[in-house]
Amino acid sequence: MKKQLIGLTVLSSLVLGMTAAHAAAPTAELKVTGTLTVPSCTVASPDEGVYDFGKLSSSLVKSGTATTALTPMTKTWTVTCDADTYLNFTPVDNRAASASAVATTNFGLGNVNTTGKIGYYTALIKNGTVDGKASNLFSSATSTFTATTTANLTTGLRTGWSSAANTQSTGKVFVADITVSPMLAGTTTMGGPITDDAELDGSMTMNFAFGI
Repeated sequence: MKKQLIGLTVLSSLVLGMTAAHAAAPTAELKVTGTLTVPSCTVASPDEGVYDFGKLSSSLVKSGTATTALTPMTKTWTVTCDADTYLNFTPVDNRAASASAVATTNFGLGNVNTTGKIGYYTALIKNGTVDGKASNLFSSATSTFTATTTANLTTGLRTGWSSAANTQSTGKVFVADITVSPMLAGTTTMGGPITDDAELDGSMTMNFAFGI
């Protein structure tokens, strides 16, 4: 009787061992890694951002309130980021009080004859690309916008690259042409004729914003 009990005890131990072996199923770990970073972007402004229209004859200035359009000038701007991001900017007119015609798309050219206004200029962005591929553009004060091939830089509005309506393009290298078109005011607006050298003094700050 004693041997039988021992045998049953051994058998029971083996069965428990087998049950334990089946319970210890293999496991594996799946990991998700990555780093949320704030992209760093560098703006390559052509000619340090200067649109130089050179020496202009005062004879271009018309009498009265008539205006004179100068030949537009286009330069290519490039912004390079170290991570995929969207990109937009808001223009701020540093010479707003000197614009001879008031409009959100008009930027001042400075003063002449003390308080006279030289004129204004507009800036048009076009030929947008992102990472070498053609991209639409947009200009809007909100997250709702239309994707277009060109956009006027406008005070108070964000301008950027878009893949579709209400959708900003993402990438690392953003390129676009910006065309500046100056308009000279007439002698009345300038506070009289030009008797001394007068400098075109337009200045715009482009505040860039980006993110993942």
